[in-house]
Amino acid sequence: MKIQTKITFTYVVLALLIVISLGVFTSLRIESYFKDHLVNELSRQADLVFFILQKDTTYSFSQIDQQVKLIGGLEHLRITLIDAQGNVLADSDIPLPDISGVQNHLDRPEVQDAKRYGVGHNIRRSATIDRDFLYMAKLVKKAPTKTSFEKLQFIRLSVPLEDVQDQINSIRSIVIMVGLGVLLVIVVVSILVSRRIAKPMVYIAQGVEQIRSGDLDAQLVVSSKDEIGLVARAVNELVQKLKSDIVQLKKLEQVRSQFLGNVSHELRTPIFAVQGYLETLLDGAVDDPSVNRSFLEKAQSNLSRLNALLEDLINISQIESGEMKMSLRYFRVNEFLESVGKEYESLAKGRGVLVKLSLSTKDDDEVFGDKDRLRQVLNNLISNAINYNKPGGEVVIASEKDEHGIRLSINDTGVGIPPGHLPRIFERFYRVDNNRSREVGGTGLGLAIVKHIVEAHGSQIQVESTMGVGSIFRFLLKSS
Repeated sequence: MKIQTKITFTYVVLALLIVISLGVFTSLRIESYFKDHLVNELSRQADLVFFILQKDTTYSFSQIDQQVKLIGGLEHLRITLIDAQGNVLADSDIPLPDISGVQNHLDRPEVQDAKRYGVGHNIRRSATIDRDFLYMAKLVKKAPTKTSFEKLQFIRLSVPLEDVQDQINSIRSIVIMVGLGVLLVIVVVSILVSRRIAKPMVYIAQGVEQIRSGDLDAQLVVSSKDEIGLVARAVNELVQKLKSDIVQLKKLEQVRSQFLGNVSHELRTPIFAVQGYLETLLDGAVDDPSVNRSFLEKAQSNLSRLNALLEDLINISQIESGEMKMSLRYFRVNEFLESVGKEYESLAKGRGVLVKLSLSTKDDDEVFGDKDRLRQVLNNLISNAINYNKPGGEVVIASEKDEHGIRLSINDTGVGIPPGHLPRIFERFYRVDNNRSREVGGTGLGLAIVKHIVEAHGSQIQVESTMGVGSIFRFLLKSS
């Protein structure tokens, strides 16, 4: 069932129940009102009859009976006079000679209620004339004395209900017609409202189906600020996020493919080299003193390179997956830089490079960070500065304090980095010079690891380089 049909059906059923309930309630209230009004009118007329009976005490029994019949005819009433024992004294619809044969009326409900409460009424079918009547009986507190009606105890009036029922039926017909008119209006309004509500929902459903089929460029029209408009906007935002996520996933997939390709290539090179050296040795070169040691040294060198590559892969995997935990604390920066510099004096000397310290910080100045991870950062930067330097060149390890913290930098006098390569040097496996990088044992992951560790300290690695002059890498750390 369509949503428009559901809404229309709900409105119509609800309206039908309301109209029927109001119709029944109104009809009952009108019927009750007419009957109460009629009872009050009969009570007033009973007082009038009693007044007439009291007015002239000289009337004979037959004259009073005639007077009762005259009043009943003029007022279209049936008037019955009853004594305390329930005997009928006179009746406007019964000839006087037949009164003695009328059944005792003391047990009639209206008479019993009048006896208890002063006034009573009842609706029933008259056995005498076979018509529905409203009977109203009223207790006479002081009967007319010195008359033939001094035994009078109750005055009972009755009227046929046909006229009253006709009026009630007429009003019921009007109520029904009005109810049907209201119901018709509600049905029309329900159809219009349901169509107005369902129309944008249908558009949303069609748009969602279009999106589900793969058309992520589909946009839902937002034409209102109500809940439907909120749904449309939410779907549009969800689609935009989905498109963004898909683009990101494609990029990640591309990066993953490139990464796997680079890893397999980087692993394959030293493995094939070691395999070649070992096969040559096994083929007989192991007994040749002129090549056996050289081949073994080359195999060991490639295995060392392979080990370094695996360590860097593990490190970058831990960093990017968030598994690498940082142990952040304050430590003295000068002491730290001096110990790192001493570790590279031997390597630098072997390549004809001088490692120098230029510390503008005090001995008690401290920085906040993971000491072991920062040592890893400096190891990568210093080893690169040495390996890509010129004979007789320098590597300067410097520190400088400013209002933002303490800035560490590694400055070399090496070959420099071409400007076109600077934006990509921190990418995994990106090399400016593949041959030179493999010569010096680089894995292609060092600067990527540097970038991740520095960013994990809430900082950014910066680089400046001039071809033939050298390069400088710097980053800022929080100080105490």
